[in-house]
Amino acid sequence: MALFKKKQLVLGIDISPSGVKLIELSRTGQRYKVEAIAFEPLPQGSMENRNPVDLDQVSDAIKRVVKTSGTRLKQAAVAVPTSSVIIRTIPMPLEFGDDEIEANIQLDASQYIPFPLEEIYLDFQVVADSARQSAGAQDVMLVASRQENVESRREVVQEAGLKPLIVDVEAYALENTFRLLPKRLLPSEKEDDTAVAKGDKLIALVDIGATITTVYILRDDKVVFIREQSFGGEQLTLAIAETYGVNRERAELYKRRPTDLPEDYATRILEGFYQSAADQINQALQFYYSSDHYHTSPVLKLDGIILAGGGAITTALDRALGEYLQIPAAICNPFIRMDHATRINRQTLLRDAPLFAVACGLALRSFD
Repeated sequence: MALFKKKQLVLGIDISPSGVKLIELSRTGQRYKVEAIAFEPLPQGSMENRNPVDLDQVSDAIKRVVKTSGTRLKQAAVAVPTSSVIIRTIPMPLEFGDDEIEANIQLDASQYIPFPLEEIYLDFQVVADSARQSAGAQDVMLVASRQENVESRREVVQEAGLKPLIVDVEAYALENTFRLLPKRLLPSEKEDDTAVAKGDKLIALVDIGATITTVYILRDDKVVFIREQSFGGEQLTLAIAETYGVNRERAELYKRRPTDLPEDYATRILEGFYQSAADQINQALQFYYSSDHYHTSPVLKLDGIILAGGGAITTALDRALGEYLQIPAAICNPFIRMDHATRINRQTLLRDAPLFAVACGLALRSFD
């Protein structure tokens, strides 16, 4: 089963420890429309190492999210975690076509993949505008994942009555979403806000999940560096539960509606979460600054931070991180210029946008 497939209209379904997120998009000209969107939480124990382990619970959640959304599409795009994928760039002769590349990839893969080839799925993609082209060569991106990572997602999607048409990688789904963001997004930017984000900047796209925060450094709209940190929104949930003596489910609700919490919430809990988030992001950035990607790049200044994932919904997190890190920060919201079906509440759509960043990027595969 390949990790990339040709375009067809698909549902973007993001399966993560926090739950299942679903988006259906349509497009008229260059204008996108959210046709369906829904979120369904997953019971604890459904996922392990960010992969489904209780397949019945996960497939049931997919069934519920499909029903809640009202979508009629049956084809889906899902993504494996970036951390479970091996990505290598391999030089090959410029005259090689797909058949020759595929044959050589199969022969050379053992040099780059530390697993038996019969245990992995692999695919490739030619890197457009490679610097090697002037020297008669081309860069080919090899992408490989353990079969179990792909098959667990394929199985739960099929059990839910859907067809898993595309298996993507979270990093590339987020790249897709990033390209939709308005250029005038960061507080320091002055450009015409009718433009879209372009690649003349160095941006940290920070995906704050339930237990893992992944920092992606993007240059020319492409991910050039990835770092995972053991930190996520679950820490805030547990802090609320312990401080105010409520169960985890109630704490999750409070986290999304902090006005229901006592006035001391900001000083007792939220400020500590801000500081921890800033420390984790700063640590990831230090790894980037010490990497070859940083030292070989002519763009040495980080222009801003874009926050995605469920943790990005935390009250005023962008403002707090901007102050702590002294770097402009903004929330990832690809829906700002999208239309939406009448049954979708626009205020809720815009509020929850960071939660659906990966799902949105997957749904955009319909139009690649």
